[in-house]
Amino acid sequence: MKIITSAINSAGSVVYLDSELGRGGEGGVYSVKSNSNTVAKIYHQPITNEKQEKIKTMVNLKSDALLTFTTWPTDTLRNANGQVIGFLMPKLTGKEIHKLYGPKTRLLEFPNATYSFLVHTATNLARAFASVHESGHVVGDINHGNFYVTDQATVKLLDCDSFQISTTSRLFKCEVGIPMYQPPELQSISSYRDITRTQNHDNFGLALFIFLLLFMGRHPFAGRYLGSGEMPIEKAIKEYRFAYSSSAPSMMMQPPPGTVHMGTIPFQISNLFERAFSKESGRDNARPKPEEWVKELEALSSKLRKCNPKEGHLFSDVNRGCPWCDLEQKTGVVLFHAVIATATTQHNNTFDLQRIWLQISGVPTPGTAMQLPNPTSISVVADPQLVESYKQSKIRKNLSAIPPVVGFVLLFMIPEAWFVIVLVAAIVTSAIYRSDASQLNQGWETRRAEAQQRWEQISQRWLKEASDESFRQKKFQLEQLKKDYEGLDQLRAEKLNRLKIDRHRMQLQAHLQRHRIESASIDGIGTSRKATLEAFGIETALDVKANSILQVPGFGPTYTRKLMDWKNNIEKKFVFNPNQGIPQSEIANVDRDILALRKKLEQELLSGSGQLMQISNQIKVRRNALWPEVEMAAKELAQAICNAEYRAAK
Repeated sequence: MKIITSAINSAGSVVYLDSELGRGGEGGVYSVKSNSNTVAKIYHQPITNEKQEKIKTMVNLKSDALLTFTTWPTDTLRNANGQVIGFLMPKLTGKEIHKLYGPKTRLLEFPNATYSFLVHTATNLARAFASVHESGHVVGDINHGNFYVTDQATVKLLDCDSFQISTTSRLFKCEVGIPMYQPPELQSISSYRDITRTQNHDNFGLALFIFLLLFMGRHPFAGRYLGSGEMPIEKAIKEYRFAYSSSAPSMMMQPPPGTVHMGTIPFQISNLFERAFSKESGRDNARPKPEEWVKELEALSSKLRKCNPKEGHLFSDVNRGCPWCDLEQKTGVVLFHAVIATATTQHNNTFDLQRIWLQISGVPTPGTAMQLPNPTSISVVADPQLVESYKQSKIRKNLSAIPPVVGFVLLFMIPEAWFVIVLVAAIVTSAIYRSDASQLNQGWETRRAEAQQRWEQISQRWLKEASDESFRQKKFQLEQLKKDYEGLDQLRAEKLNRLKIDRHRMQLQAHLQRHRIESASIDGIGTSRKATLEAFGIETALDVKANSILQVPGFGPTYTRKLMDWKNNIEKKFVFNPNQGIPQSEIANVDRDILALRKKLEQELLSGSGQLMQISNQIKVRRNALWPEVEMAAKELAQAICNAEYRAAK
């Protein structure tokens, strides 16, 4: 292969090329000796006349707006025969966008990136698309390798020579594309060569990459299909099976496990996704335009909240709590590092544990609750109503005895008829007496039972609500927090020591994590299947586990074996280095965890005295409110007991 060391620009000057910076299927990129901010793309093979005309047209159409967001051709490069063999363009900085939206890669490549950074990147990606569309062109070949992101969240679009370029007199088409990033209306075609792209086609790809950024690298159409058979991403796109849509259940789809839902973002943005991926989105200009995304993403950026325990967690104010903390807890995958420095010494220097603890210790205890009174020791007399009732009952008892006596006397004095009358009267009078006595006893027994029940209920409430147990528990909790705070340095030392012992495992994990499935060549596992794996959280060789793979739709024993073989081959190449220290990233993780714990403990201790005082006051208030009820119930039971003793004596 002939090595090209120079070319001629449009002004006829020689441009000297230096080292090759990168190589693709179509051409190589070289540094330019005379200009460090410019690079040259040289095609491997001679290009067609039409492609030469396209490059010349693009050079003539360059603008500041395009050069801000793209690596737009700035000048043609020709050979000695005058044929266009390449072009000059701005030097690219940054990294591929997939290294940002993939959580595991992000921690390595963009360690300081927060959700705010992702939102800013999405906004700048929309601005980049807007600059192309405003110039009358279409990106067309939308894929993860054509978008680069810098540490400042700025975005550049690459491979501009594949764009669809429009002039007033001519249209240069985009002849390439990756199906998993193309809209439904372009899924059934066999070739892009004869397709005229529209900005609405681009808007599908833009929405898709914004979704990847906001939803931790999950492809919007890579979900769990609830029907029979497989559902590849391309088929899901063609059939509008947006896995996160509100209508996803009717499409037999649901999001993969370990993902956040659409409710974690404002309705205005979720509505844009629904519009971009709906069945009606294929109509002219139906999908959200880049400018709409810029507006709503800027609004989201301005309303992000910060998680208290973890400062690296920022999220929309539509959430009640931090969705990233919940997701990290469910999956065990770290999504964001803390923004703040890792040194444990950099914390709230104004926090004075001794002063805070003096405040906590100074909160007065509510004391133990008063003992419940003993109803049997309360001095009361029988209820006057009861006494009077028994007096009346005694009179009726005496009266009931008269008729039998009189009847006995008259037995010998009067005829038989009168005897019968008197005897019946005696029986009736006696029955009335017995009935009155029974009703009298039953009424007072009921009162005794009710008084006993009220006393038991109020006694239980007193023991529960008037107790100082909640105060003592809170005080004990604060004492434990104080011990935890004082032991933070020791905890950090223990964690670092465990890292020293566990260096072999960490080096092996780092080795496996460096090998991404996306960049691997695995028989039968192409771009679409790789994206499906990524949607289910399987990004690197470290994530490859048989049980996890078998949970992914379309991945049975055959593909699982191929992935496991790939991982095993990588693992065989691992060599442990005993001289290698603990990776700085692992030390940083420990320091971030310690710092997050320190901040959490400080916040809890700072609010401790106030919470303790509130508990103490609440106990006193409840005691004051309950005691009159306790005394009343005790007196009522004492009266009932006294009445029972009176009745027993009578």
